[in-house]
Amino acid sequence: MTVFLSIDTVLGWSPDSLDLVADALLACRSTLVGLQDELDDANPTVAWPSGTAADYARTEHVRLGNDLGDLVAEVSMVLRAVDLASASVRSAQLALDGALANATSKGLVVDRVKGTVADSVPLTDEVASYDRMLVIEECAAQITQALRAADHADGELAEALLLVHGGAVEGGATLEGSSTIGTELGDKDLLAPPTDATEADNRSWWDGLSAEEQEAVVTEHPEWVGNTDGIPAGIRDRANRAQIDGHRAELEAKIAELENTSSWGQSVAWHEHMDLYKEKLEALDAIETTLANPPARQLLVLDMTGSEQVRAAVAVGDVDTADHVAVFTPGFTSTVQDGLVGYDQDMHRLHARTSTVLEQAVQDEDTPAETVATVTWLGYEAPQWDTMVGQGSVFVSHSAEVGGADLAGFYRGIDASRDSDPHLTALGHSYGSTATGHALQEPNGVDDVVIFGSPGMGVDSLSDLDVSGHVYRIEAHDDIVADSGSFGADPSSIDGVIGLDSGEVLVGGELLVRSDGHSEYFSEGTRDTTTSLHNMAAVVAGRPESRVTAP
Repeated sequence: MTVFLSIDTVLGWSPDSLDLVADALLACRSTLVGLQDELDDANPTVAWPSGTAADYARTEHVRLGNDLGDLVAEVSMVLRAVDLASASVRSAQLALDGALANATSKGLVVDRVKGTVADSVPLTDEVASYDRMLVIEECAAQITQALRAADHADGELAEALLLVHGGAVEGGATLEGSSTIGTELGDKDLLAPPTDATEADNRSWWDGLSAEEQEAVVTEHPEWVGNTDGIPAGIRDRANRAQIDGHRAELEAKIAELENTSSWGQSVAWHEHMDLYKEKLEALDAIETTLANPPARQLLVLDMTGSEQVRAAVAVGDVDTADHVAVFTPGFTSTVQDGLVGYDQDMHRLHARTSTVLEQAVQDEDTPAETVATVTWLGYEAPQWDTMVGQGSVFVSHSAEVGGADLAGFYRGIDASRDSDPHLTALGHSYGSTATGHALQEPNGVDDVVIFGSPGMGVDSLSDLDVSGHVYRIEAHDDIVADSGSFGADPSSIDGVIGLDSGEVLVGGELLVRSDGHSEYFSEGTRDTTTSLHNMAAVVAGRPESRVTAP
């Protein structure tokens, strides 16, 4: 939507004046609704039963009642529209003030007429210029979405006034009923999220909504925010949980429809659809099982639109407030229905171990330990055994490239959704490390990286990755995948990649066990504390002094 409002125009609006108008309308409506008793007492039907004059009187009484009902509905509609406009304008002004203060604190110049943002001093360093561009885009998104919200509020109020002016509002059978009708008509359409938006655009759109509008979005349009990167994690969790029952009912209805026809002699497509619907139901079961586990989980992705698999992401801990956030991407054969519960337990182990490392780092008893959140990200359709040929094969990088683009947006969304960026760690196992590598080739906001059992990140040099901190690799004993170098260089041969130990090690009097093969990095049998798990926790906690490097 094209916005023609300027910053100064919106900041010059007075929501306080709208509040005064609303107060006057409220008093007017109260007076009008209070006329119901007088209107009923003046009904000539009983006291004046017949005659020409009585007929005329009754006709005029009905007309008066209708006119009063229409008037009450009109007043109620405008009252509601003014109330909503006042709240929306106030939110937009707060967002604009915040954006301007943010720009000033970062030395940016804002054109208050055009709403554009520019740097006061052009930079020549390529890396610094790129980081500066991200700051500029964030401020510009804040301003654009605030102006968009103000323009929407202005347009909705104007539409309500035009309807009243045109006499298009009709009341009901009673004055109280007319009040209810008018109030419902005064509810404005919610401002939808921007299209083709960045994560900063999404966050700025959300911030530009009033508290009442935000609650209405979660209640009425959870699909707008559940999978939208840049929206706070707590909101995404609420929205996604609210959609589970609807998704389940839809799948059950599709299965019932197929079952109405006998499976005997049905086409291959019939069986494929039946299998897909049942697998998606199993995925919902796995998600609900995971969400029921303590401590609290957050459902950050629930995408049922995949042609082959459900996509999901579940966090252990609070991504909105954690000082450290880790995002784990599994690899080949991973699915929500068969893998989420197990991966979530791995993230639970990592969460607990990282918390221990953070607690050990606290020197002052009065200083609380920093917090952590760990996320299982199954937001892509990983290669499966039945897709060994074609673009979905584990032998080609197509799935990793597509998934990596979405994963990069998820990383950026974590930073965009918060007022302060957490220490963000990317974790990738097997083919998931390849998807992680492709995500890291885009702007992402990741600080540190740990890949394990990796066939390659799709690069030959760390200069191809956008990572502000360090890149670590872990290779378990007898993990042949980690030596394959199937996608780019073998990570162990890339300069700058730091090797972390996965063997048996004594740390602080605790014996950490060795990881063997391709799939035992988080635990070895029934023994939960592997050296590789400890090393991941040290990196996630931002405590490199606690890590054990590879010999």
